[in-house]
Amino acid sequence: MKKILPLILLVIALGSCSEDIKFNNEAVFQGVVDNVSWKGGNAKGSFDENGKLIIEAATLVDHMKLEIPEPPLNIDPKNKNTFVTYILGTSNIRKAYFTKAINGNTYDYETSTGVGDGQIVISQYDGVTISGTFRFNAKNVDPDSEAAPIVNVQSGVLYKVPVF
Repeated sequence: MKKILPLILLVIALGSCSEDIKFNNEAVFQGVVDNVSWKGGNAKGSFDENGKLIIEAATLVDHMKLEIPEPPLNIDPKNKNTFVTYILGTSNIRKAYFTKAINGNTYDYETSTGVGDGQIVISQYDGVTISGTFRFNAKNVDPDSEAAPIVNVQSGVLYKVPVF
């Protein structure tokens, strides 16, 4: 009996040990907007009628959208030399948009040829998901607006955003 009791206690102790591992594989689209952390929900990528890849996410009051040409499929996430960088503010093909709603008013910001600046770096694209980083300064498109003339987005991250 003395030998069985320690054995039973050992079995109970080892049997109750378990490790619940939880993975967070949800798509991420986040950044810092005007020095405030921003995380969009329902991140997704899709193609428009011209073949541009549109990556977007939204909160209850904000919407962010990135437009780029479709990246090549040979990007190796382990090799920085294969990453693709899209410069913003130099083309109408590569653009960033930010829309915010404040007190019932909607303010639109964008980059375009000669308007704003920034970059989008794609570090993974397999035709199903896309990952990378971004930053930009977008200009308010309404010159008569009461809102700030520029929105600054830094430290932007896309992670495994699904592309449809």
